[in-house]
Amino acid sequence: MEGGPESAPPPGFMEVSLHRVSRSLLALGLCAGLGAQTAPTAGPAGITWRGSLWASAVTQDRDTADGSLAFRPLEQGQSQLALDGLLLGVDASLGHGWSARASLLTGHLGKVLQASTGDTGSVTPVEAMLVWTGSRDTLKVGRMMTFIGMEFLDGTQDLTASRGLLFTYADPFGQVGINWHHAFSPSWSSDAWVFNGEDRTRDNNSGKTVGLGLTYNHLGSADDYLSLQVYRGPEQDGLGAARNSGAEGRLRERLCLMGQWVWGRSTVQGELSLGRESFLQADILGSPGPVRATWRGMGLIAKVDLGRGRDLVFRGERLADDTGVRLALDPSIREALGLNGPTPALGRAGANLVARSWSIGVAQRFDRAFVRFEVRRDSLNLGLQDAQGKSFRDGLSGTLSLGGSF
Repeated sequence: MEGGPESAPPPGFMEVSLHRVSRSLLALGLCAGLGAQTAPTAGPAGITWRGSLWASAVTQDRDTADGSLAFRPLEQGQSQLALDGLLLGVDASLGHGWSARASLLTGHLGKVLQASTGDTGSVTPVEAMLVWTGSRDTLKVGRMMTFIGMEFLDGTQDLTASRGLLFTYADPFGQVGINWHHAFSPSWSSDAWVFNGEDRTRDNNSGKTVGLGLTYNHLGSADDYLSLQVYRGPEQDGLGAARNSGAEGRLRERLCLMGQWVWGRSTVQGELSLGRESFLQADILGSPGPVRATWRGMGLIAKVDLGRGRDLVFRGERLADDTGVRLALDPSIREALGLNGPTPALGRAGANLVARSWSIGVAQRFDRAFVRFEVRRDSLNLGLQDAQGKSFRDGLSGTLSLGGSF
């Protein structure tokens, strides 16, 4: 979805640094360890340009009827080298503590994000905001990337070659609203959010979600931290510019605990994610009435620096989804749940799905570029159908990812 959290930036410290703080804190954080961090390019006075691009190829031992990759719906498809993302951004210093930030994402991931909100094309405005930075406070207003997750929208900042279960099914990508960050001390800081739904490209001013966060940086370290965040509010119905007829949509609540610890050449990152969302009876097949759907996820990433720019990376994840409203993003899972009927529902009562994933990979860094290779196994407690009509519950895949920043 890169520096480190700071509690009290000096006066005049512009938003560029604060954004790196947020990205490191709750995305993946270790740009120095990755060797592929964004390299700002100086332009006219007060203007900084940045960019990154990454591509990947995936092969899997399962062939599905529609050609999608089982368990990995964000990928372009089987055995294809795809431009996953091209991220272009600009930061402008406006003086008196104010700055502006904008980023456009295109490529396959941009197309996926556009489709998820009912829009067309492949260019997505993932950031467009004004930022005010004081000695202890930072205020952001506009469209911004979220602070949740072990992974980041910019794939060059990830540790792994593939995108995990939590990133794919559980964690939001972006929001439109306001974020206030306050540093109490070098070790303790807080965040408050007010926004209009998750993963929306525009603010339709219907229903507000609020969030609170508390972060502890051990001894003020940017590398060792623990952060707790809680959100509650109506997730707006409708796609793109559309919305439901009322002022509010489905009530969504989520709690996320994230942390990172560094021991010498080893880094461990973890995430616990709990969520629930209210649905009408018609949205959940087999439901006798309105439903409060829940999901529970956990993930762990461990990286070992082998020296000479080479890393060894392990990841394990688990996601439990009681109605399948999250995991149904995968076309094969959606089909197996019977959700492709004439009146498509969003989930099925009693589905009680549990998805698991583990992977091991190596990465080689070359200054601002990287190459990663990973072997990954996914599994599900529900039988899926392959292209030949045979049932399967797991899949083994290999992923090659490469890219860099400029």
